[in-house]
Amino acid sequence: MTNKLLLIILDACRPDGLAQAHTPHLDSLWQTGAYTWTARSVMPSVTLPAHMTMFRSVPPEQHGVGEDNVFVPGAAAFPSVLDVAKQAGLHTAMFYSWEQLRDLAAPGSLDMSCCRAARKGEDSDTPVAEAAAAYLVAEQPDLCVLYLGDIDLTGHAAGWMSPAYIAAIEANDRAIGGVLAALAANGLREQYTILALADHGGHDYGHGTNAPEDMTIPWMLNGAGVKRGYALRTPVNLADTAATIAHCLGLPLPAAWAGQPVYDAFE
Repeated sequence: MTNKLLLIILDACRPDGLAQAHTPHLDSLWQTGAYTWTARSVMPSVTLPAHMTMFRSVPPEQHGVGEDNVFVPGAAAFPSVLDVAKQAGLHTAMFYSWEQLRDLAAPGSLDMSCCRAARKGEDSDTPVAEAAAAYLVAEQPDLCVLYLGDIDLTGHAAGWMSPAYIAAIEANDRAIGGVLAALAANGLREQYTILALADHGGHDYGHGTNAPEDMTIPWMLNGAGVKRGYALRTPVNLADTAATIAHCLGLPLPAAWAGQPVYDAFE
C-alpha cells in the first residue's frame, strides 16, 4: 500500500449525475482505479449520519446520529478513522465547508482542521480545495480529508439532476483537478491513494429516504496496489470506507467497527 491517502467527499453526488457531467479528473480516477456505481448510503440518507458511518464504520442505529444532523456524544464510543490514524502517529488534516463535520474526530485527532463555511450562491468548494492542495504540497499529511458541499446545496436549491446540479458536479471536478495537478507538479501524486465517494444522493429538492436515488452512491479508489479500470464485484457500503482507509494506511481495524476493507479493489 502507499503510505498516504486523500479522501474526497462529494456531498450528494449521484452516480447518474456523475455520468451526465463532464468530469475528466474524476473519470481519470475510476478509469485507472477500482470503482462501483452501486455503493450504498445509510438510512437516514442525510449528511451527518452518513458521515458518521463513513468515518466511524457503524450504522446510524449504533452511532445514534439521526436525520436532524445533530451530533450525539454516544457516537464517540466508535473511534473515527481519524482517531485511529492519529493514535498511530500519523499526520491528519481535514478541509471542509460544513462546520458540523468537526465531530468526525475526537478533539486533538486533527493536525489541521480548516473550515470555510459555504455561502449560498457562491462557489464554496474551490477555495477549500485550493487550501487543501497548498497544505498537501507543503505538509504532505498521511491522511487528508477534502469535503466538497456545493453539489448538495445546489440540489436543494435547483433540484437533483437539474442543469445547475450537473454544473455543480463539473465545478467540483475542476476543483479536484487543481488538487491532482498540485500533487503531480510536486512529485507527490504517486504517494497518495485517492478514495472519492458521495455520502448520499437525492431526488427532487431533497434526500433522506430509502429511495434508490437517495441511497445509491459512487465509490472509487485509485493508487498503487489498486486494480486499474476494475468494476468492483463485491457490495460496498459507507461503513466499509473507514476500514478501507485503515487497510491502505496499515492501521488496525477497531473491534467496534462493522465495515470491512473492500479487498476486491486491490491487486
